[in-house]
Amino acid sequence: MLLVDCPVRVRRSGLGVRGRDQYGGTSDSMNKSLIERAVVLPALLAEQKREAFAEVLDALLAAGAISPKTRKQALTQMLAREELGSTGLGNGVAVPHVKEADVEEVVLALAVSQAGLAFDAIDGRPVHTMFVVLGQKGAAPEEHLQVLRWVSELARNPDFRRFARSAGSADKLRELLLEMTTPHGR
Repeated sequence: MLLVDCPVRVRRSGLGVRGRDQYGGTSDSMNKSLIERAVVLPALLAEQKREAFAEVLDALLAAGAISPKTRKQALTQMLAREELGSTGLGNGVAVPHVKEADVEEVVLALAVSQAGLAFDAIDGRPVHTMFVVLGQKGAAPEEHLQVLRWVSELARNPDFRRFARSAGSADKLRELLLEMTTPHGR
């Protein structure tokens, strides 16, 4: 059953990396927990990369997911990371990600921009869907990398990209994430 108001059924790809997570469950349970904690912005107002980062980090701060200190550190790190190379993956998706000392567990935000962000993506196109991933500095990299693999799978899925742009609300975006994460409607 498709959980967003779209006439087309989503092709399932069994997204999520299989195996055990730090909670003793499968990676699907880790993804579900991450989705439930995620901050979702269905209508990003920013037009440029820096402003988009600030808007998402402000939303994470307002939701209590990060501290003011972490917000400042994360913005600095995200901008420095972009100097090394764009996290714009192409096909309208970007995944800025950093390891941050002041988070207790991986933090995820999903933001959608209808207008598109100037992002210096590898294909030169604007970014409409942006995942922000903040991980613990000094922690074992497995969970952070697992989240990045999962997000990368979503980013490559044309159905996900299309439905994310048309979702229109935070609830529908979160439902889409859950739908695309749960193989075969489990």
